[in-house]
Amino acid sequence: MDINDIFKESVSSKTLMPSKSKRKLGATPGLRTLKEGGYGIADASSSADGVDSEPAKRVKRSESDSADDDDDADDEGGRFFSDGLTTDEKGVMTWVDNMEIMDDALDQAAVQRMVVRLERAVSKNTEDRIKHANSPQLFAESEADLDEALQRLLLLANDVQYLGVLEDLGALSTLVGLMAHENADITLDVIQFVVEVTAEDAWSHEGESTEERELVSAFVRALAAQEFFEVLGQNLRRLKEDSDSFEGEADRMGVFQSLSLVENIVSLDSTIVSSVVSAMDLLEWLRARITQSVYSRAGAKRSTTTQADPNQQYAAELVSILLHSNWQLRIEASSGQLGLTLMECLAKYKKLTPEDEVEMEYLENIVDSICMMVSTRVGKNAFVEAEGVELLLVLQQQQQHVARLLSLKILDYAMSPAHLDPDSKDDNGDDAAQAKVLAVSMAKRYIENRGLKYLFSILMHQGKGGVQRLYKKYPETDERAVSCLASLLRLTSRDSPERWRLLAKFASTPTDGSSWKLYIDRIVELNIEYFECVQEVEAQSDSDSESEADSDSEVERYSQRLEAGLFSLQMTDIVVAFVAEDPKAREYIELRLKRKGRTLAMVAEELAEYVAVREETDLQAAPRRQIIQRIKESHEGPLTVAHMLDHI
Repeated sequence: MDINDIFKESVSSKTLMPSKSKRKLGATPGLRTLKEGGYGIADASSSADGVDSEPAKRVKRSESDSADDDDDADDEGGRFFSDGLTTDEKGVMTWVDNMEIMDDALDQAAVQRMVVRLERAVSKNTEDRIKHANSPQLFAESEADLDEALQRLLLLANDVQYLGVLEDLGALSTLVGLMAHENADITLDVIQFVVEVTAEDAWSHEGESTEERELVSAFVRALAAQEFFEVLGQNLRRLKEDSDSFEGEADRMGVFQSLSLVENIVSLDSTIVSSVVSAMDLLEWLRARITQSVYSRAGAKRSTTTQADPNQQYAAELVSILLHSNWQLRIEASSGQLGLTLMECLAKYKKLTPEDEVEMEYLENIVDSICMMVSTRVGKNAFVEAEGVELLLVLQQQQQHVARLLSLKILDYAMSPAHLDPDSKDDNGDDAAQAKVLAVSMAKRYIENRGLKYLFSILMHQGKGGVQRLYKKYPETDERAVSCLASLLRLTSRDSPERWRLLAKFASTPTDGSSWKLYIDRIVELNIEYFECVQEVEAQSDSDSESEADSDSEVERYSQRLEAGLFSLQMTDIVVAFVAEDPKAREYIELRLKRKGRTLAMVAEELAEYVAVREETDLQAAPRRQIIQRIKESHEGPLTVAHMLDHI
């Protein structure tokens, strides 16, 4: 039997015996060669061409063995209880399996063979494409070999220490060149390879490995030096996702892989993210992609034209990830058209509800991205100029839609202190002061445009049916509402009409009845709820901590308290402090707190900690003691905690 009869092609040294030296085998190995090599071939003489010249002697069997075989043969003829291979053929298969194991063993020599194989496949495919430009079937085989050579590079994802070999042998320029290949599948193979080796699993198998992480980061930097990301950005723009054909599905996968690669780089090395995004001109592409759905068709129903597709959702998610990870990108996005586009995407949902989980994630990512932008001074300014506050008010009027609750998150970030450039060596005082002026402007506009009506409606969980289900689905809404209320109190100046309009919600009036008590009850209820959560964590930390506490344990303990709701507790404390300026309101607050074992003195101490942390002072330093003393004196003198909170 000839091996060609089994595999329909000759077995060569290139596929079975890879090595550095280019040596050629003579004839195809016969059964004698296989037998002498110990690959399970039965004892038989073989001819030069590998065909048996004499059958092997049959081993004499007992009658019982023959009877058993006859029974097996009678059962379905024995056809379904055998692998269909003779002993000789099994030996050949064992030999091939062993050679594959040898070929898959990853070391520097194996990687070198992979590169040589790739270079040969590229050269052969290029030659065939030039020679048979009008006959694709004639270069299909070389293209399949090229695809296989690229697929074998995926083995490097299991051991990234050999990535440097690719750079040493000049393979990176070859990979970059293949990004412009006419066959999109070849391009996708290259992208898939880079995605796999940059994935967190590749450089962090069992806990984070600094050495492996640095190797992968160096590989990405080497690719960047070869202008890989410029070509990747161009490739993104040539992919056509709106086709229903097989090619369209492949292009959609290519977009997904390209976005995954950028996300991997964010996790791998945040210092090169900005240069990668710039090289790809990615923000502009993302800006266009988040507005377009592949579900859009001429004559399609409204639900299908507005529904977000998976890659559109991923594009929105990547915008959020990039803005979270890089302060400079937030500034760039706020200064350009991306901010306006994000607000336009949000405005679509003033009367629409996401139809599925994909679209819900899309909307949440849009909201997160806007939050990151308005956390900077430039973003706050762009938000005010684009009438972002007015957009939030429109969204909050729609009780039945989830965007109403999500808009509170944007309002909370917009009125919070600005995030300053962490890498700046200059004094950021001017930036912070300008950001506060913008926040004050937004607070004033919100109150003047009847925003308190919508804010207190959300705080009191007003509404029926589907509205109540939304409150249960988004429990963090209470925290956002309280934080917004505290910011409005701090940003409005004392004796201003806006401050009085806000405090009037908690003050007794002849025409108001008892609604002011309901608002105070709600604030005190949340205050006690957050206090109990924090107290539970504190008790657990005290039981777990040792007698001598160090600075690290204090920081960890403070972090645990924050996770349990310390910040939300402090926000309700701020509201309580401002409302308690009114004697009648203070008396009612003390009564409600006393029922749960709380006092205004406890509120004062929690606020002292908040002020101390905001001012970056030691929690045991003089400012804290002074603040507590001032708050205690506020019951007998005109100086109240509200006066101090006006100046932090």
